[in-house]
Amino acid sequence: MIYRLRIILDNDTKEDILRDVEIDKNSNLTDLHELILLSFNFSADQMASFYTVDEDWIQLNEISLMNFDESTDSMDSVLIANILNNQYTKLLYIYDFMNMWTFYVELIEEAKEINNIIYPRIILSIGDVPKKAPEKKFTSEDDEDEDLGEDEYLY
Repeated sequence: MIYRLRIILDNDTKEDILRDVEIDKNSNLTDLHELILLSFNFSADQMASFYTVDEDWIQLNEISLMNFDESTDSMDSVLIANILNNQYTKLLYIYDFMNMWTFYVELIEEAKEINNIIYPRIILSIGDVPKKAPEKKFTSEDDEDEDLGEDEYLY
């Protein structure tokens, strides 16, 4: 069986930038990482991680390219089918932590393999990848509060 996945670049333009891919569901996350690099024309010289997420895309657990300690799993040790299924259909993928290329990965459907088709493969490509990573705007709870003025924080 294969998974059809949609991979969307989180960007600050009006243009959608996405790829639909097909990959054997028993492939590991390293295979998916390499497919994402290929489909967006990135080099393999940067670190990357997948993150399991909830329905609102809130990060839960990191799965890194390389295992640095016992606190995270490595991509080569995790099968796609073990983290994507009917209940959990989303992953977050971050490539190049200095530039923070951020991608939303979502399971579209599970399907039977087609004879004579070589997997993994890119089945749809929309939009051109910008030359530099889209800027990220990080907010905190303090940013959401009203501006109370400098003096009110002293007490």
